[in-house]
Amino acid sequence: MFTKLKYAIAKFFRNKHEANAQSEYERKHDTLYKRHGVEKAVFIVVFIIFAIFAASFIFPFLWILMNAFKTKADFARDAMCWPQNFTFDSFIKAFTFSNRATSNFNIFQMMGMSVIVAGFGTLVTVFTSSCAAYVVAKYKFPGRSVIFGVVIFSIIVPIVGALPSQIQLMKAMGLNDKVIGCIFLYSGGFGTNFLLLYSFFKNLSWTYVEAAKIDGASDFRIFGQVILPMAKGPITAVTILTLIGLWNDYITPSIYLSKQPTIAVGIYYMQQTMLATRADYPMFFATIILTLLPIILVFVLFSKTIMENTSVGGLKG
Repeated sequence: MFTKLKYAIAKFFRNKHEANAQSEYERKHDTLYKRHGVEKAVFIVVFIIFAIFAASFIFPFLWILMNAFKTKADFARDAMCWPQNFTFDSFIKAFTFSNRATSNFNIFQMMGMSVIVAGFGTLVTVFTSSCAAYVVAKYKFPGRSVIFGVVIFSIIVPIVGALPSQIQLMKAMGLNDKVIGCIFLYSGGFGTNFLLLYSFFKNLSWTYVEAAKIDGASDFRIFGQVILPMAKGPITAVTILTLIGLWNDYITPSIYLSKQPTIAVGIYYMQQTMLATRADYPMFFATIILTLLPIILVFVLFSKTIMENTSVGGLKG
């Protein structure tokens, strides 16, 4: 009994000593701890500035959320005060709201359009970008450097410069005001996704491909069964980022899909109606909150995947 007690006491102090040693190590290697005098003061000031900068982004969302629970009378009385009586009436009305400005689409129909356009647009653009990035990164053929230069140039050129000719092309092809037209515009294999995936494929060992070729696999089979599984992490990260971007895209659907508005376009139409008639702003704010929830949920669920597979310079292998 005495031996067990002695052992427990020794184990307690040993663990305590290890915890203190670890804490001291972390403290000595802490970024703020290693700074002294003026350097530490500057670090604190910069931290406060960035904290205020971050708060300036968070505040609008909190303000919208607060006002979404108000009545019209509460909002008209004071838009900055806390709601006197929390109510979900604005959220209930947001589910059924529709008017001529939104082509009589309600929030579910507009979200459905966003799911179709953003979902299929994401699948198509990620697939074409993966194919293009892999071929340019790993295969040597005449004009490869020219293609890469064209990609860089296309990113630099403002979209306004190509917009008139793009509109004429869509009308000539009969794709204006059609869902397939929006997806067609998203299907380009170049752009930011190309550059991100290109950096991953460029650093990918060619040994795997050579081994598969020895076994008699074709180029298409190698890409589908060897390369894509190895690029699962980076492709997933690019897919999520693309989905968020297309969900929030306003320009393309507003020009080429105005009669079937996505949620981003529908919110804009609703805003114009609110400004013109000074109508139910709490309901408008409730609609914004409801449209944010799906994309926030996607980001929360896959944020770890994005962080693990992206870096400052591109994508991790």
